[in-house]
Amino acid sequence: MKSKSFVKTALLVLVFGSLAFLAVKESRRWTAPDGVAAQNQQPAAGASTAALKASKPQANKTIAYYFHTTYRCPTCRRIEAYSKEAIDLGFARELANGKLEFRLVNVELPENQHFAQDYKLFTKSLVLVRLKDGKQVEWTNLSRVWELTGEHEAFLRYVQQELRGYLEKS
Repeated sequence: MKSKSFVKTALLVLVFGSLAFLAVKESRRWTAPDGVAAQNQQPAAGASTAALKASKPQANKTIAYYFHTTYRCPTCRRIEAYSKEAIDLGFARELANGKLEFRLVNVELPENQHFAQDYKLFTKSLVLVRLKDGKQVEWTNLSRVWELTGEHEAFLRYVQQELRGYLEKS
């Protein structure tokens, strides 16, 4: 009887220890030191005004960042796909004229790790950033995307509504 209880306890310790290890490992990914530039040579939200103006002539714009890690589960991929779909369907003109950009950023790359601190990220996220005169003036993490992954149309409406509010301010 004692050996059965010991085995149960040992297994529980192993399971909880593994979960704790994974949680610590994941949290370390999101709290890495600052980097300098965004993926694909696009300027970071914290980049200098000169770098922002040099990259795009549009100084007043909104950037929709989808922040991800190297490993991407099916739900993460769905959030990315739905986000892109919402933006492509609702804002083709704004994408074409430079008032809106959609950027994918892997925050595990050294040059992108600063985004986790810049936007207080703790998981994969869709973040809207509004620039005025080339400077960041506002940002919002669209946290409801996780709740709406099973509701395609509601997801699209949510992203488009939030993005429309940002674009109206520009």
